[in-house]
Amino acid sequence: MDNVQFVQSIYAAFARGDIDSVVAAFDSDIAWISNSDPALLPFGGERRGIEGVRSFFREQAANIEIDSYQPREFLCGLDFVAVLGRSISRSKVTDEPFEDDWLHLLRIRNGKVTEFRIFNDTHALVQAHYGGDIHSVTVAPTEATATLRR
Repeated sequence: MDNVQFVQSIYAAFARGDIDSVVAAFDSDIAWISNSDPALLPFGGERRGIEGVRSFFREQAANIEIDSYQPREFLCGLDFVAVLGRSISRSKVTDEPFEDDWLHLLRIRNGKVTEFRIFNDTHALVQAHYGGDIHSVTVAPTEATATLRR
């Protein structure tokens, strides 16, 4: 199995809801990095290891209902696969729908994913999560909470 087929098998497992098979493809010390700010979105930021990945999936499931998840293109290099895709989802917090064109970058070494980088449309995610205009979101000085000015 080449790297693209390996990554496609991970996305097929995710589509089936088989998170155990997804994380089985990951190195025990995987770096999981999302461009979403964790001060604004609980599933954002950086995590490490299998438990970190599982915590991402728990937070995502608690906050987002995915209606359509479509990896569209798989592009490969020597030690990585980049996946371009599109999702249609709904925030469980506000019930607001949103569309997200995303890019995932998976680094692969010795048959395991060692790094997973997520680049989402954070504008759409934050607007849906807070139910308003992203430009009115402020972050508290501690970056522990975010509020929406209406």
